[in-house]
Amino acid sequence: MPPTLPRAPFFERCPVCADARSSPVVRFDELSYVRCDACGLIYKREQVPQLGVGYEDEYFKFNRAKYLERWEHRVAKCTRQLRDCLQVTPAAKDVVDVGCSAGYVLEAAKRLGLSPLGVDLSKFAVALCQERGYRAVEGALERLPLPAASVDVVTLKHTLEHVTAPLDGLRELHRVLRPGGAALVVVPDAAYWKLSVMPRRGRSFRPELRGWQHHVYFFQHNLDDALARAGFVVRHRHKAVRRGDARWPALEAVRYGAFLATGWLWRVTRLRRELYVVAQKPA
Repeated sequence: MPPTLPRAPFFERCPVCADARSSPVVRFDELSYVRCDACGLIYKREQVPQLGVGYEDEYFKFNRAKYLERWEHRVAKCTRQLRDCLQVTPAAKDVVDVGCSAGYVLEAAKRLGLSPLGVDLSKFAVALCQERGYRAVEGALERLPLPAASVDVVTLKHTLEHVTAPLDGLRELHRVLRPGGAALVVVPDAAYWKLSVMPRRGRSFRPELRGWQHHVYFFQHNLDDALARAGFVVRHRHKAVRRGDARWPALEAVRYGAFLATGWLWRVTRLRRELYVVAQKPA
C-alpha cells in the first residue's frame, strides 16, 4: 500500500464565528471534520494537500450530479428560483450566477428577460457557457470580477460549501449587489439524517466523494448567522415563497401550500437535503 500523506490544518477555527473550540465529527486518513462548540457549524479541520480531482472537465463529465444532463428540468427549476428572487427585488434587470456550471441559471434568466452573467473558477465551465452563447468569466466567489453595487440578483447554488472563506464570500456578494438586491443561497443541510447517523458511509464526508470538495456544512441557524454577519436580511428560508404576481391565484395558493407542507415535513423528519435562502441587501 502507498504511504499515507500527512494531513495539514485546513480550518484552525470556525470560519463563521471564529471560535477555536470544537468536537470531532468524523475522521478519515485523508481528512477530518469537526463541529464548532460555539455555533454548531460543521467544518473541515484537516486534509491531505491537493486532495481530489479539481473542477475541470472530469468533474463535470463524470460527477454523480450529472451536470451536463437534464437540461430542461434544471432550467425550469432555476426559473422558479429566480422568480422567488424577483419577489424580493421586482425591478431587477440583471443576474450573476456564481458557480455557473453548465449555464442553467443563465438560460433561466434569459427566458425571464433578465441580463445574465456567469462566474466560475473552472475554465471548462466558463468555456462551456460561452460556447452556448452566454456571457461568462473566470472568477472566485471571494474575489468577484465585478464593481461594487453593480447587479440586482446574485445566485449561489451549492457553491458556498466549496470555498475556503465562506464568510468573505458572502460579504463579496453583498459588495456587488445594489441596495435592495437579492441573493439566493443554496447549500447542503447539515441536519440531514445521514450526516449524523452514518457520517462514514454517506457521501457527504467521504474523501473520494464530497469530502475533498465540501469544506463546511451549515445548519439553518448557521446560515442565517453568516448572512447577517455579511450584512444581509433573510427574506425567505424555504421554497414556499408566495408570489403576488401569479396569473392564477388559486393555483398559486395550492403551489404555496404544497411547498409549505412538504418543506415542514422534510425538515422535521430530517430528510431535507438542502437549505434554501433568499436574502436581501438593505436598501
